[in-house]
Amino acid sequence: MKKRILALLLAVCVACSMLILPASASGSNTAVQTAVTLGGLTSDQTANLAAPLTRGALTKLMAFSAYRESAKTQGSTGTLFSDVGSGSAYAPYVRIAVQQGWISGYTDGSFRPDNAVTLEEACTAVLKLLGYDVTTLSGTFP
Repeated sequence: MKKRILALLLAVCVACSMLILPASASGSNTAVQTAVTLGGLTSDQTANLAAPLTRGALTKLMAFSAYRESAKTQGSTGTLFSDVGSGSAYAPYVRIAVQQGWISGYTDGSFRPDNAVTLEEACTAVLKLLGYDVTTLSGTFP
């Protein structure tokens, strides 16, 4: 249980740091280096941290927390969305994130993994990943 919590915290820290760090900080950021070592990020993604985080990359970071080994064993078992083929690098991660209820696709049957994730989508997904019921949150939640 402790390993899952630590993996989750690492994934959240990496996701948050990608949204706010300047590109020059990637070499000195141990969280980013750890994510690259564990396979949560590619070296291409860390080379340009100023680039927007995509929906596909977000699902990979989220599933990389507690479901990293599960994603490797899924292989190419079908697809949930018209634009995420079973051969896509994001397919197992998208499948896990959708099945867990962390993120969803669009009503037209697409997921749009290459679209930039919005702040609202990222906040909602991370809160769901942490186990919060977003319908019970009050205030100006996105």
